[in-house]
Amino acid sequence: MAALTHKGRVRDHNEDALYFDVRDRVLIVCDGMGGHAGGHIASELAVQVVSNGLKQLKPHEWNDEERVIETVKNAVFGANDHILNRSRIEPALSDMGTTIVALAFMRDRVITTNVGDSRIYRIASGGIEQVSQDHSLVAERVRAGLLDPDSDEAALLGNIVTRALGMDQVTVDITVEDLVAGDVYLLCSDGLSDLINESEMLAVVQGASSLEQACLTMVELANHRGGIDNITVALARTD
Repeated sequence: MAALTHKGRVRDHNEDALYFDVRDRVLIVCDGMGGHAGGHIASELAVQVVSNGLKQLKPHEWNDEERVIETVKNAVFGANDHILNRSRIEPALSDMGTTIVALAFMRDRVITTNVGDSRIYRIASGGIEQVSQDHSLVAERVRAGLLDPDSDEAALLGNIVTRALGMDQVTVDITVEDLVAGDVYLLCSDGLSDLINESEMLAVVQGASSLEQACLTMVELANHRGGIDNITVALARTD
């Protein structure tokens, strides 16, 4: 695994947060939102609560798919509760929230988790595919055939998410993916995916000497193209 986060060239602070540890079998990227310090607090809370929740799994429990999925869901719902409670106690944080994408690696499968418009990609067999589904107003209208993704209206609505941690009710997308040796999973905030397309991500990962170098190259490219948002990318390769 490797990961990198950067505040970009426009924002004065970084509201993204990440966690990765091969020993813990976990990779998490969160993109915070909200005034003042709210976004940073929400994303950090989500990372801490979810990673700590998954650390509670005993070694033998990682062989039980239903147990891992249950733990992931409970951890995400717990993070949502923490964010909501903090926002109710501190009025300045009342509008804070965060996206989350996370991977929990079993021996031969990976459990993916998604709330919001951060993304999970799988790079395999010389191609790249988005595993997660964006929870945004634009994405939902495009899927319904009501909006052209390249239209001016889509550009105006681009920052509106329909799901995030910090809402009164949250629905979590969970998928189970088979692990294949050599496959690479890429997690990122929209500060990366808005400025680098899928084919470019694929080319960088395939051409880099290491996962660390691939992360650095993508962050540098996003900054070169304006760095208009916080930028976070995380990679995991199955060997």
